[in-house]
Amino acid sequence: MTDNSSEFGGRVALITGAGTGIGRTTARRLAAGGAQVVVTDKHEGRMRETTDQLTDAFPQTAIAGYQLDIEDRAQFDDVFARVEREVGPIQIYVWNAALNIPEPVFEQDPERFDRIMYANTNNLWYSCARVVQQMKRAGGGVIVNVGSIAPDSGAAATEPAYAMSKAAGRALMNGMVKAGGEFNIRANEVVMGMETGTRFTDTRPEMQEALVPQVPLGRLGRTEDIAEAIAFLASDRASHISGAVLNVSGGFHVRL
Repeated sequence: MTDNSSEFGGRVALITGAGTGIGRTTARRLAAGGAQVVVTDKHEGRMRETTDQLTDAFPQTAIAGYQLDIEDRAQFDDVFARVEREVGPIQIYVWNAALNIPEPVFEQDPERFDRIMYANTNNLWYSCARVVQQMKRAGGGVIVNVGSIAPDSGAAATEPAYAMSKAAGRALMNGMVKAGGEFNIRANEVVMGMETGTRFTDTRPEMQEALVPQVPLGRLGRTEDIAEAIAFLASDRASHISGAVLNVSGGFHVRL
């Protein structure tokens, strides 16, 4: 097995929604690469469970955990300030958490629609604008946005707000590329399809069965597939990659 323990050289990496699924797997992958991992999640129990698991698995690596709800803007201010003070400036920022409340497109409750857009779009912008200040002080950094095939595929008839918010997130990354270059700050997106190992997919076995034949590579993705793509984009192997949209869907969605 390849030793990746010096891959990130102790850089501070904060992952949102790291309590389960893709976020947890990404936190483990970055910790294995020698990053000082900051686990954040809305649910304190899940956050602490992930933090404890990583601390046991990687005792040589600094692991920290903070409760963070992406719907609460004030929490970003508090958590980011504490991380810089207690761990160090954030140099890798993985936006993984997202809010999705499926409802029929013409019957979407306006308040729930606003919640989705505020969390996934407004606070993605807000958090990136804040984390960039720490990256500047650290001499650079990288933002990896976990996107979705939803903006390109049209999403389900019950997910228009989610698809809109994900399209806006991709547009924001484009702006971050232009603004961040002079500060050695890169921004990229990983597009996911349907991944096993997440609560959404694992609680819908009938959906998995129906989708597998539509994937040219013959299987649904795994959380490890997304985590490995994130690790690549966050690493020095991708030091001249900024503004990329990396499609990790096994060919289920084709975007060239």
